[in-house]
Amino acid sequence: MIYLRFDQASEPKYMTSGSAAADLKARVATSIAPLARVIVPTGVWIDRVDWGAVPDQYIPEIQIRCRSSLALKYGITLPNGIGTVDADYPDEIGVILANMGEKEFKIEEGDRIAQMVLNLVHRIPQLPVGGKREGGFGSTHK
Repeated sequence: MIYLRFDQASEPKYMTSGSAAADLKARVATSIAPLARVIVPTGVWIDRVDWGAVPDQYIPEIQIRCRSSLALKYGITLPNGIGTVDADYPDEIGVILANMGEKEFKIEEGDRIAQMVLNLVHRIPQLPVGGKREGGFGSTHK
């Protein structure tokens, strides 16, 4: 129901037939100093949503999750816990990473940095809905 676009190098991938989440890769190299945060671009965008395949009162979302191996070995985590990418998000998906470790962490282009899953979120029926999104990252701060 959510269709993505990406180039070959950025293609998300399920690592096994039993994987629930697909790995996201870094589109660019960067590093994270201890106790710092960065946004790492993934080269992945939401291309379109097939709203006809979405059940009434539900909204599809992409959840961004930490890779447990990076958290355990290096202290690399998502400072917001789990990130939500709304179905109407127009920009490149970026992953906010934080370094809770004691050493600088280097990320190379193509490194697996996070995981993503597709969920259907049931909306609370009596809550109002605002207008249309007018921007990308952090644009719903109104």
